[in-house]
Amino acid sequence: MTDRISVNCQSKLTEAITSLTTMYREKKYVVVSLRPGKDRTLDQNALWFAMYKRIAEMTEIGDAADARRYCKLHFGVQILLNEDAGFQAAWYRVMRHLPYEEKLAMMGEHKLFGPDGFPVTSLFNRAQGIAYTDRIATYFTRQGVVFSDLLSEEAA
Repeated sequence: MTDRISVNCQSKLTEAITSLTTMYREKKYVVVSLRPGKDRTLDQNALWFAMYKRIAEMTEIGDAADARRYCKLHFGVQILLNEDAGFQAAWYRVMRHLPYEEKLAMMGEHKLFGPDGFPVTSLFNRAQGIAYTDRIATYFTRQGVVFSDLLSEEAA
């Protein structure tokens, strides 16, 4: 039983204190780790979802969910195949033989994998997340999609 709460406002601070108090009352032993800083995954996820939306608006790929599935399969899976031997072994054993359309469908909401689909981007470290963003931007910029406003906000 592990809770992770990013405290960025008074209500989240209250939530963290309440959770800690409740856990202490129930278990009597609690290990707490604190560190300052922003949870980069929230910002990164927001950027990706803005990019998926833009892709959907400026191409004929479908909606933002279709763009997300496409990006996860074409860019995210490739990053993990190249950099994570465990992922590569599991992918080749379980997923490689499936038809393209089935793999693509599994990247989105799925009964087996839940609302986020087959885990890809959730497995990324920081460098892999940056590479994913870069690959999406590079590929879709060539298709006429404009990300300059989104990517300049990221740098700010």
